[in-house]
Amino acid sequence: SYGIIRDSGEFALNIPPAELVEQVDLCGILSGRDVDKFAETGLTPLPALKISPPLIAQCGVNMECRVTEHVPLGTHDLFLAEILATHVDEEAFGEDGNLMMERINPLGYIPPDRSYRAMGDALGSYGYSRRTRD
Repeated sequence: SYGIIRDSGEFALNIPPAELVEQVDLCGILSGRDVDKFAETGLTPLPALKISPPLIAQCGVNMECRVTEHVPLGTHDLFLAEILATHVDEEAFGEDGNLMMERINPLGYIPPDRSYRAMGDALGSYGYSRRTRD
């Protein structure tokens, strides 16, 4: 991924649901130089509107990004990017039009302990601590 992002200056940020943890892990340990990750994982590529890399159909959120700055940090490089387009699955919205994160159930990766975590559960909402004190 590094070389592709560096050379093309664009990438898709696909936010998978927790249910795809095994496919996400496979994507992380397999090299696209050696295998077709879509064929190996059963994920479905979707054409993007503004960039060349594909989006992933099974992801509830996809962002099309263009690199604006490449910052070498020694052991890693940081790519800063502009989001050109955001796609959110229509099923993620409630009848009132509000986004319901539990329907997306985003998966996160925690580097220090190399674990995957589900992040869909709401723990509170802005200002709730004040309401519970009154």
